[in-house]
Amino acid sequence: MMDSTLNRWSVSEYMKHRYIRTGHVPDREELQTEFMGIDQTELLEGIAEFDAIVGTGGVLHAEVD
Repeated sequence: MMDSTLNRWSVSEYMKHRYIRTGHVPDREELQTEFMGIDQTELLEGIAEFDAIVGTGGVLHAEVD
């Protein structure tokens, strides 16, 4: 069962805090591990939100498997 509290904002905030702390943009594999069970649409929307703020160039906008 998916944790309904995980959503696009959870992903975006995680990415933002990880980037601020380390200077590293989390990759898709890290996000999939951190947010296991999240709806893939929510994951992609969170990535898009982060990208809109930070401007990572769409590197993480891979298609859903």
